Amino acid sequence: MQLEVRGLKSGYGKVQILHGINLKVPSGEITTVLGPNGAGKSTLMKTIAGHLPMMEGEVVHNGQHLNGIGPLHVCIAGVGLVPQDANVFSDLSVRDNLNASAAAFEGAIERIAEVLKRFPILQERSNQLASTLSGGERQTLAIATALVAGPDILLLDEPTAGLAPIFVDRIVGWVEELAQDGTGIAWVVEQNPEKILAISEDAYVLDAGRVADVLKSKTLLEPGRLEEVLLQVHA
Repeated sequence: MQLEVRGLKSGYGKVQILHGINLKVPSGEITTVLGPNGAGKSTLMKTIAGHLPMMEGEVVHNGQHLNGIGPLHVCIAGVGLVPQDANVFSDLSVRDNLNASAAAFEGAIERIAEVLKRFPILQERSNQLASTLSGGERQTLAIATALVAGPDILLLDEPTAGLAPIFVDRIVGWVEELAQDGTGIAWVVEQNPEKILAISEDAYVLDAGRVADVLKSKTLLEPGRLEEVLLQVHA
């Protein structure tokens, strides 16, 4: 087990969004986080990554408590976040985005070459401004900048939302490779989750800041099962 969230309560200011979340993200596996808008999925990812303070509970990574250490130190500890929005520097080139991400992490400069090899589209676009990339290319760059830091846990907040099918397939394939190489993945998904569920181990269903259910992801691919579970959440 690499990452465990226990009794996590969090929110914005005095507004509590999460009400005692328990979550496990094992190494080498993809864990899916599902739920309706406002369920607390993004809040959960931001709190684990240190971007939001914990009101109560704990986040433990490889035996190390991450409570209150801040986003930089969470990242140094090996937990990377790819937020859904504002996840690249638009006025920098692809390579400069990677260099900026590498600046704070030992050995990260050397990892840039590995990342470019994994994502050849970024090698082709290395001198382009991030603002000129397509949506799929920008999300690929966002994932790449997180990988430059060398995380063993990667938190993905809807990285395929609104993308063309070709980029959805590419990102699903790349993330599956990361898991096969030992990285633990927590993947928040709302739109068309079937492709992610097909490569995921466990699925956590959130509703109103609580875990409504934990299921084996493959069971949600049975005809009508995903719709049934999500309808129960909405009820």
